[in-house]
Amino acid sequence: MEGIKTLIDKLSQYNFVTNILPGTVLCLILKHIVGYDLFVTNEWYQMGIIFYFVGMVNNRFSSLVIEWTMKKTKIVKFSKYKEFVAAEKKDGKMTILSMENNVFRSYISVCTISLFASLFKLIADNVNWINEWKMQFLLVALLLLFTLSYRKQTSYVRERVEANKRCN
Repeated sequence: MEGIKTLIDKLSQYNFVTNILPGTVLCLILKHIVGYDLFVTNEWYQMGIIFYFVGMVNNRFSSLVIEWTMKKTKIVKFSKYKEFVAAEKKDGKMTILSMENNVFRSYISVCTISLFASLFKLIADNVNWINEWKMQFLLVALLLLFTLSYRKQTSYVRERVEANKRCN
């Protein structure tokens, strides 16, 4: 039990509200509305790992697809990253506002993934070769998602280093 307490203590509020909760909600929607059951075990710690992973996939999808779509359609307008970094240093509330912003984006993503999953299930149930290859499609999609996420995160790290060099 000591290991569990340490794990829970290390989970940040950000991870909880942007990964675990949306991952849990997405698993529930996929099971009860779409028909994909990701509740594959009765072990709570294993389900916690599944919720976290599904939430992380949702988070990355929201960061890459939802954010990009919102920018391109001009539904949202972003500040320049270096301006955000400077504002974050001056105003501690910026971190909280950014986290809340990401929570909304995360739930837009939950709804979008649920709709995509419904459409995919409808197609896969009616097209045999798609149904036979659905796990391979999923693996390729995850590989692409994590590769693009790594690229984006590396870019943010680089931009943050540059912004901090300018602020000093």
